[in-house]
Amino acid sequence: MAPLRIGLIGLSAEGSWASTSHLPSLLRSPHYQITALQNSSKTSARKAVEKYNLPGEVACYGDIESLVRDPDVDLVVVSVKTPEHYRLTKPALEAKKAVFVEWPLGANLKQAEELTAFAKSQNVKNVIGLQGRQNPSIVRAKQLVAEGKLGNIVGTTMVAYGVIMGEVTPVALEYELSFESGANLVTIPTMHGTDALCYVLGEFESLQATLANHQPEVPIVDPGSGKVLRTVPNDTYDYVSVTGTLFSGAVATVVYQGGQSPTGKGLYWEIRGSKGTLIIEGPNGLLEMFPTTLEFVEAGREPQDIETEVAGDWAFNVGKAWDALVGEGSGTVPTFEDALIRHRMIDAICRSHKNGTRESYV
Repeated sequence: MAPLRIGLIGLSAEGSWASTSHLPSLLRSPHYQITALQNSSKTSARKAVEKYNLPGEVACYGDIESLVRDPDVDLVVVSVKTPEHYRLTKPALEAKKAVFVEWPLGANLKQAEELTAFAKSQNVKNVIGLQGRQNPSIVRAKQLVAEGKLGNIVGTTMVAYGVIMGEVTPVALEYELSFESGANLVTIPTMHGTDALCYVLGEFESLQATLANHQPEVPIVDPGSGKVLRTVPNDTYDYVSVTGTLFSGAVATVVYQGGQSPTGKGLYWEIRGSKGTLIIEGPNGLLEMFPTTLEFVEAGREPQDIETEVAGDWAFNVGKAWDALVGEGSGTVPTFEDALIRHRMIDAICRSHKNGTRESYV
């Protein structure tokens, strides 16, 4: 079977999410071949070819239209900032190319709805970057819950730090301080964590949310020197609290805070059942990127570590997603339909906070 030919958008010679997550997976797999790059310019794309020692015949483009017209591209990877997802994904769908888009799918619910409906009408394969579902602890937790190891699930609590929206913001992430960008603590870290929760335990039947912005102005810093460059307005949130009832009847609570944990315990997720409890812990709430540990606690017994694969780098979970796309391994392939559920959840969270109401989204 010939490898899928990849057109990769966002592979920067200066370093990027695409270079640390997608590139290692695509280069080591016999099922994929990078045949084209698109950056802000052809020159930028060519620099990436040289930086990462890609074959000289890789086509370089500075615009999306040229990339999607390339007959040697089967699948387009959109690995850029969230505000650009819609603009770059729609032409790929119009050209009936398969698409892998980073989470979030769009900057808002309307964009997500349009892209999901369009992908369905075009009958093209699509993948969303909710790779927290590939985290080995999450995969094993889902298996243990399904096998009845915990008995009836009574409730679950996830408390985490989302890294972004700390006391200062690096200059490269300044755009995240506008809620309209679609990239913030609610939409990215909180949704990656909550998606993992719902993947393991099922969706919320209804929820209530409280959001807070404790920093209406945020210092922008140069990450190299730590120097404050300027202070800018911020209309996003640095504290997210969601509670509700899952369709199973279990009570669920998710709390995400901005920045890093002062104790080093950046993620604590407990799933309590009638027979025992699972505990998932990690250095921060970005479980889609960082490794986590899994522990089972049975009533009256010592905690038991559950061994899982160890994610050595940010490419691990993404690699599992790429494997799953070609039917290898035991991973899952989240699609735009999964993304749309999460976008509807974001909308429900914002409505609940604004109106003080209990909301549903599925």
